[in-house]
Amino acid sequence: MANDQRCEKGRGKPRLHVRILSRPAQIVANGDVSSGCSHDDPSSRTDTTRGGSAQAARCKGKASSGSAGNSGARLGRLSFELPRRLQWVSANWTWSKWKPVLRSALSAWVSLVIFVIPSVENVLGQAAFLIHIASFLSPPSDPLVAVVERECIILLFAGLGWAWECLALKFADLARTVHVTNPTTASVVSGQYLEAAPSVILAVFFFFGSTFYMYVRARQGPGPFLFASIMGCLGMDISFITAALYPYPYYRVGQIIMVPLAFHSAIALLTSIFVFPSSISTVFTTRLQGVLSSLADAIKEHREHLTADVTSPNFSATPITAAVDKAEEVLAQVAATRRLLKLDVIYCRIAPTDYNEMHQLARRLVIVANGLSVYYTLIDPTRERFPVTPAQSNHGTPSVITPVPSRPSSPDLPRSHTCEGSSSDVTHKPRRRPGSVPPSGSSSPRTFRRHSYKHSPHHSHHSILHSRLLHISVSRNPKSESAVGVFESYRYLNLEATRFAHPEAEKYIARSTELLSMSCHDLLIICEAVLCESCDWLSHVREHRFDFWVNVEEKNRIREDRIQKFQGLLAKLSGEIDAFTVKKRLLVLEPYRPMFDTADELISCDDAPPHRYLFHCYVYQYHVMRFAATLQALLEEIIRLDTQRKRPKVWFPSLKLSKFAFWSTWEPSDNSNEDDDENPETIPGLDPSGMTDLGQAVRRDPDALPPRNTLEAVMGHLYRMVAGLGGGNALFAIKGGVLSVILMMPALIRSSATFAYENKFIWAVFMAQTTLARFRGDTVFGLVTRIFSTFVGGLLGTVIWYISTGSGRGNPYGLAGVCFVCFPLFFFVRHYWPVQPMTSIIIFVTAGLVIGYSYQDTHLPTPSSPGWGFDVAWRRFVLVAVGVIAAGVFSFFPPSTTIRKYQRRALATTVAELGSIYCSVISFASTRREDDIAFIVQSLLAIRSKLKRSRVSRTNVMYEFSMRGKWPSKRYQKILDTQLQLSYLLSDLLSVVSQLDPAWARAFLKRTRLLDPDFQGDVLAVISLISTSLRTGNPLPQVTPSPLLDRFMEGSHGLNVVHQESEDDFGLPKHLSLDTLESLQYLTFCVGVSTAFAIVTRLDRLMITTKQLVGEQYHIDGIGLPLHYRHKPTGIEMRSPTLSLRHT
Repeated sequence: MANDQRCEKGRGKPRLHVRILSRPAQIVANGDVSSGCSHDDPSSRTDTTRGGSAQAARCKGKASSGSAGNSGARLGRLSFELPRRLQWVSANWTWSKWKPVLRSALSAWVSLVIFVIPSVENVLGQAAFLIHIASFLSPPSDPLVAVVERECIILLFAGLGWAWECLALKFADLARTVHVTNPTTASVVSGQYLEAAPSVILAVFFFFGSTFYMYVRARQGPGPFLFASIMGCLGMDISFITAALYPYPYYRVGQIIMVPLAFHSAIALLTSIFVFPSSISTVFTTRLQGVLSSLADAIKEHREHLTADVTSPNFSATPITAAVDKAEEVLAQVAATRRLLKLDVIYCRIAPTDYNEMHQLARRLVIVANGLSVYYTLIDPTRERFPVTPAQSNHGTPSVITPVPSRPSSPDLPRSHTCEGSSSDVTHKPRRRPGSVPPSGSSSPRTFRRHSYKHSPHHSHHSILHSRLLHISVSRNPKSESAVGVFESYRYLNLEATRFAHPEAEKYIARSTELLSMSCHDLLIICEAVLCESCDWLSHVREHRFDFWVNVEEKNRIREDRIQKFQGLLAKLSGEIDAFTVKKRLLVLEPYRPMFDTADELISCDDAPPHRYLFHCYVYQYHVMRFAATLQALLEEIIRLDTQRKRPKVWFPSLKLSKFAFWSTWEPSDNSNEDDDENPETIPGLDPSGMTDLGQAVRRDPDALPPRNTLEAVMGHLYRMVAGLGGGNALFAIKGGVLSVILMMPALIRSSATFAYENKFIWAVFMAQTTLARFRGDTVFGLVTRIFSTFVGGLLGTVIWYISTGSGRGNPYGLAGVCFVCFPLFFFVRHYWPVQPMTSIIIFVTAGLVIGYSYQDTHLPTPSSPGWGFDVAWRRFVLVAVGVIAAGVFSFFPPSTTIRKYQRRALATTVAELGSIYCSVISFASTRREDDIAFIVQSLLAIRSKLKRSRVSRTNVMYEFSMRGKWPSKRYQKILDTQLQLSYLLSDLLSVVSQLDPAWARAFLKRTRLLDPDFQGDVLAVISLISTSLRTGNPLPQVTPSPLLDRFMEGSHGLNVVHQESEDDFGLPKHLSLDTLESLQYLTFCVGVSTAFAIVTRLDRLMITTKQLVGEQYHIDGIGLPLHYRHKPTGIEMRSPTLSLRHT
């Protein structure tokens, strides 16, 4: 309890005191949590690392020799305080995080030692410095399989560049008029053998080679091809610019690139095998621990929030959403690691492929955890209104305050009209949230006005609507913009005023939450214990595998004890689930039981809360049961693995070698969140075959009928290939190839060839290629960061050089000693500094370049030697500045793509895919094809990852200079948030429909109109309109099928399953009984209705937020408003082309 109180006290403020040692959880043998998993404040739960995952050592900290959990132990304790910007140091100051750092540092240091040996330096050749660049570009920080894959692809791309260069030299030699087989070095460097025809041929080949590598970089995105394409560009730059000077085909020029890279790859592979070797399984289980530990944090927060005062203005569910978001972030890294599990080689009891089932269960846990947090967005009807926050517009109009939402939520369900004789006299007492504006005349921020609607409800209701519509024109849009969405706003305000309000909402919310807490408390405790024990199992799954001195009987005893412990935990969880299902969950029905008391029916109807509060409790209980059931399956899987896998063995790859190094843009990657060259038309992780999944719907060519013969089919394919050159990736690659040729020209012109060669103009070409990005803002950002990084890296390399050698000309022992000390710190920053990855890479690549050039020019001088120390640093800085400035200027030339356009097109792609998945979910509810579930779940995760990456990439919009005006970032953020909410709701809907029996599923589809062709036509039209408008930027019609909610709510069902006047009852009771109310199928049915309601409201909100972005067109005077307001002089003035509001 004291520990929890300390956590509560520290939750509201940032903790700058660095604690290197985390507190383990205390879990008693029977599965109860005595002090909970060690929960830090929400700010400390934010993952500040790149590619790392949270350690589960805080769940349970048993020390075990050779176990993965022991690797998470802290290295020490810092007694001083670090600034907030340096807290990433303490977050990664663990032995498990230092292992890849030390492995990478040792690999780089061994490369340096080999480099300073004179005989080896001669073997490496003129480009021996490349071994330092490769050490920082591609360090062996990943598991062995990933290192093998990446290094093989790097060598493959370097070899392809060499082969392409040899072909170019052959054609250039055919066009050459002067052939000299033994020219002097001075004559070659002077450029006297340069000719026009060979230079043009080499430039053409160089253009196509650069275009290829830049296309691969843009098309494949992050992953093993990223650094391979970069090294391919560098090797081709050096080879072409050098070979162009020779009067004969210098085919061996590619060897000076391949040899250093081959040495680097060999060293990287050896260190990956012998220095703290790591496997894909280890990384996978470590990241999976991060998912489960974050979920344990979320469950603990749920228990605390259910016992808190949910009606308090200070109540917030932010810690819950933060923990779940962190779990989903780490889950994306787990999915990226899973790609190579089949290629893993490990000595262990558990096979790498055995973790696939646990990965699927972790996915389900995260999805259900998102559904758990939905309850807090439902219980308070004042946290979200559609579409704005109205305020009092003038004196004489009723003051109806809608507070500013602290977190997006779904509007309440309509009040039940099951009981007859409900009073129409409703007194509203709205509750204000933090940040809302108090009504005029209020003496305190907590003072609220009561608004009575006892007299003339119709007139009072329309007065409220008139007041709110007038306020829309004042508060929602700037003065230079016309109001949008007034048609939708009127319809929603009508529903708000008539069906969404209740005078005793706070009392019902507090009571229902209290009952919900009483029903779920015990189950949440055991769920938290299961999560912590599962983390502990993952951390110890590889223990004792190398303890050959421990006899087999002792190992079997330890394994049997663990199995018994998990069997006991499973029995306790199963018993708690049964108790919850049979009895405890029925506590939330207490306020509704008087409705079935026949002795006093009228009083019971008046006292019963509206049905939406029961629906809200059912939403939470449903997800709690699903969460516990998934944990039950997780325990069963752990017991199965421990029972079947008794002894360790060597597990070899189970994937065909033909699929080795398989990769596509649809595969997620570890660093995908930092990628700056993503295609807005694609969603990594989503199978492209599903991108047209609207049943049997397929796209047609509007300009041609299907091919009638082979010739037309071939020409059709040829046409699509040529048309593909106009895509974003192809245009970017062509533009990059043109820029590369332009910067290469000084090396191909006789008058400037000597200057370009002696001053290493290759680096200007290379930096231009790596700086140029698909989007102008990313290119300008790269310009700024690369100049900064080059300056810092040059200064760092110069300092290291002069410390190691003083005023001399290079001391190999001093250089090796200084780098031995510095390299671990360099790679710690390289791996864990939370900045754009290329920033830290350029810093240390530049430092390594200064060191390598300085030592090479003092021991193996060449005609183009730039010097050493400061001379190398300032030349490198100037060349980098030339290259990045050229890329920055070139990014403004057409075709120029901006992040602004990318954001809009990416949101258009994701909303279209959400519509596709929406149709897939409805199809599954109707047909029950089990194979569709995995595809839908994977697609939703991919879409959420895409949306979160687009949020990150938006940070560089500030570098896109525009004179047209400020970019509407808040409007884009609203669209993105709404789409994220839709993706979560679709996951919940999929879960619900998979649990409904066929009769209940048909009743659910009937009540929600999800199979009604008229209603679904409107829904799909709304999705298509939004997607097309976002993609093209064209305005939306002023009158659209939105709002969908009024048609969704046709008919009044209340607590009933089937409307009493319905002809088809699907075999279900038309009149509600207590037995029906207590059934699990009815609970699931209610959750489905609530989820469908929330989806419809999000689509309506998405329509209005899109209108705020693109505007409206096709105005019709007087449509959609009450007749007595259409001609009032003080009312609403209709004006073409859009509706404008005038307050008089």
